[in-house]
Amino acid sequence: MQIPDFQKPFFGVLIGLALALASAGLRYAAFTQSEFATGWDSYFYLVQLKSIVETGRMHSPEGSLIYPFLRVFYWITQDYVSALKWGTAFLCGVWTFLMYGIPRTRSMGLLLASWSIFSPQLTYFGAQYPKNLLGIVLFATFLYAADGGRVTADGLRPTANGGRLGAGLYWYGLMGVLLLVNYFGHRMTFGLCVLYGVLQLLWHIQKSTLRGLLNWRQWVFAGVCVMVLLVVSRFVPGLAHYTDLQRLQGTFSMWPQFAPWSFVTTFGLEKVSSFWMFELVVVLLLLVTALYGWLWNKPFRDSLDIPSLLVCLLLLFPFLTWSYVGLSWRFFLILVLLVPLVFRKMVFRRGVWAILIAMAASAEFSWKSYNPILQDPNYALMAFITQRVDARTADSLKPELVIAHNALAEYYTFTTGFDAMPWIPEYTIDSTRLWRIATGVRLETLQYYVGEKHRGMVFPLDGGYVLLRESDWQTAIIRAQKEDDQVFINAANSWRNPHKMRPGWLLRRKQ
Repeated sequence: MQIPDFQKPFFGVLIGLALALASAGLRYAAFTQSEFATGWDSYFYLVQLKSIVETGRMHSPEGSLIYPFLRVFYWITQDYVSALKWGTAFLCGVWTFLMYGIPRTRSMGLLLASWSIFSPQLTYFGAQYPKNLLGIVLFATFLYAADGGRVTADGLRPTANGGRLGAGLYWYGLMGVLLLVNYFGHRMTFGLCVLYGVLQLLWHIQKSTLRGLLNWRQWVFAGVCVMVLLVVSRFVPGLAHYTDLQRLQGTFSMWPQFAPWSFVTTFGLEKVSSFWMFELVVVLLLLVTALYGWLWNKPFRDSLDIPSLLVCLLLLFPFLTWSYVGLSWRFFLILVLLVPLVFRKMVFRRGVWAILIAMAASAEFSWKSYNPILQDPNYALMAFITQRVDARTADSLKPELVIAHNALAEYYTFTTGFDAMPWIPEYTIDSTRLWRIATGVRLETLQYYVGEKHRGMVFPLDGGYVLLRESDWQTAIIRAQKEDDQVFINAANSWRNPHKMRPGWLLRRKQ
């Protein structure tokens, strides 16, 4: 079936908006499967948003664009949870619009946009990491500028006719602006923008265009960008900074791992639907195809964006320690979304409508690949626990700080207005006002180690959670160590029971 002529800008925009609306609508349907916010980090965003709305300042200072972005949706909905869901669904729609608008031809744009509408990975990624999603949206706009804008159907950039100074400065300027915006979007995707820019430069150098690229305009552009970013990072908390390098401790491993396999085996097959597994397999096949074309097929290589391919291969770097909270996890989630962009310059016309119809039909079901019951924290239990904690602590016992694992700490802070965090405080707090919500230990064992005198201050909650003072918890750990109770010690040192102080790099980001 022949693709109609979509080259008229107005008609093309309407098609893109329709695709974006479909993508956003399906994501919103996925997110509203739960009455709670989606994702493990969602209530951190909502604590920040609530603080901005009610106090005019952030709970934890952070110069990220995600918060003013969500503030707009709160202004529309007047509900924090709805603002997060609508805002994230909107970003998913923008991603689909970019997948339609960036490729060389409208047919490839239709193909990539329909794929993004279907994508269970996009749904999960948006639900779990709205700020990261904003980052990859900004990264995609940076690719658009790096391509010199839309490439016409015959393969020629509008700015390529003679290398005019005005046109070149326009795209360099746009790249600079987008790089700065990415800096405020997300530090990981800002790093990807820098990496992509360097790789594109090196790729063109290899293609003997060194004289056209390394002129005074490029050096001035690069120097101004570096100076602006260094100044901004000095005064705005929460942005990319050299202290972030401390986060890389423990990131690398001597033993290789293959991220797709690590993801499926650790995340659990029961959480990965058949649609999602299909997407992962197709993306891997595309990556292998692109790698083959780059190394052994020159005609095919010329239709690929090699710098994008190199970025994707780096995201698959095997010597990263696999961890839910590590770089390897985020890299893999981003990789699956970025691989189709490697093919954005390819001319593809055959079978587009059949693929588009198949993807649209599958999208009616694939959005349910996101399952809050399986993939999100048990926020219903956390709501009940929060109510029990509030009831257990009388006015004279109201906590100044509660220590709890990450998702519970943020939910507790958002709901009650009292501070909670997944770290042992590095500052002094009155021992009667510092409490802990512990889990994973037997109540009787904990009461035994706390001792007869303080046993009455250990309050069972629900779902295996217990409320007690932090001083009593530390006493229990010391006694368990003396008795060499490894079961208790291992449970006390798990992620569900925070046992470390905040690292220096995190403290710097809160200043």
